[in-house]
Amino acid sequence: MSKHLGALALVLALLGCGSMDRGINPPLAAGARNAGYGLEELNALGGRSDILIFVAFSGGGKRSAAFAHGALRGMRDVPVMLGGPPSTLLEEIDQVAGVSGGSFTAAHYALHGRQSFETFPRDFLHRDIAAYVWGTYLLPWQWGWLVDPGVGTNDRMAEVYDHLLFRGATFRDLQARGRPRLSINATDLATGSAFPFLPHAFDVICSDLARFSVARAVAASNGFPLLFTPITLANHRGPDCAAPLPGNLSTMPMLADYNRRRLIEVVARMADRDRTPWLHLLDGGISDNLALRVTLNFALLGGTDDPRFATAILPVRRLLMISVDGQSATDPALSRQRMVNGLVQIFDAVSGGQIDNYNLETLAVTAAEVDRMVDRQRANRCAHAPVIEGRPCDDVAGTLVHVSLADHPDPAIRDRLRRIPTGLTLPREDVDLLVAAGETVIRNNRALVDFLASPAAPQPAARRAGAARR
Repeated sequence: MSKHLGALALVLALLGCGSMDRGINPPLAAGARNAGYGLEELNALGGRSDILIFVAFSGGGKRSAAFAHGALRGMRDVPVMLGGPPSTLLEEIDQVAGVSGGSFTAAHYALHGRQSFETFPRDFLHRDIAAYVWGTYLLPWQWGWLVDPGVGTNDRMAEVYDHLLFRGATFRDLQARGRPRLSINATDLATGSAFPFLPHAFDVICSDLARFSVARAVAASNGFPLLFTPITLANHRGPDCAAPLPGNLSTMPMLADYNRRRLIEVVARMADRDRTPWLHLLDGGISDNLALRVTLNFALLGGTDDPRFATAILPVRRLLMISVDGQSATDPALSRQRMVNGLVQIFDAVSGGQIDNYNLETLAVTAAEVDRMVDRQRANRCAHAPVIEGRPCDDVAGTLVHVSLADHPDPAIRDRLRRIPTGLTLPREDVDLLVAAGETVIRNNRALVDFLASPAAPQPAARRAGAARR
């Protein structure tokens, strides 16, 4: 017995050797900064210059991943007219954001494009990912995380995701592909705030996003508390760092002054290496399960006070945000039970109720901020000229479209969809049903189809003048 224990100890020690710095995010070169995600850059990368489209995929395990995949497939069949050359919604997406389960779909599509429709089901949706999770805990040769304080269970899962889905890809590979840009969102354990894998966040900690692993970003976003350990980032900010801090935080969204002040405080804390030498990242659904708040911040932080930016986005006259929500609603059937003893039932009900309540607030905030963005862009255009590219300067519109499992037209299928659990492994028939549901709700959404079908009717002259004055 002692020989076996000694051999096991040797194996664990070897697994831990040399892995202390494995996966640590690289620093920026002296004098460098992260770039490539500005709105004006997105607008120059292709697609129609008169429309910006942001798509956000919610958390909710493989259920959300499959539903989001189906939604992308359905976007191939939604036409974009708007008075210009015909196109499709899929072709015009400028940015995809994902959180938790939705991050798998967002990252895979951003990296592989239309090829993802052929390979994502094989690479992820139909695979037993839970077996890898169990293996991390039950297989002795995967126990390096027990002896090495620099390695956690989610470091192991990042390797799994890289092997199955991303094959060594970094954010430089994503940037080389062009559109759509990708936002993966996690939660900073110390502050409870959303942390996006985006240039402005990596500028704050003076880290090179281009060299960061896509798989590690997805692992951080999907780092369910207790089941997985955090993904840790090093803060490299110091005297040699020239990367700027976000400069327009005072005009950020969230409407309430308290939230703006909190965001400024979080950025200041992250920029102070003495206070924050490390960032520990967990599931992005803790801070924003719809991935909308960070998407909104990205849209606004993508702008600057530089007049050249205002000129570069002058053609934009349509702003569209699409929230694809695969999170199941709470179960009212619990009220018909005399006792609720199952821990899973209780956890799902409590966490689901909290998420649903927070999501309602997030949707309201996002819709209001889209309206404000429209007003700002209308004023921007009308300050330059009464007519831009043949369109009245005030011909600007925007909307938030939210689609979810509850939008399926068939009540029986809706009920079955709601009962599909979260998690990283699902029966093949459930996965296929979720994918089909995503396609259906996108194709059938009248608000989405109508917004993209034709240009809005010209507004009264009085309103155009008022918009220009604003």
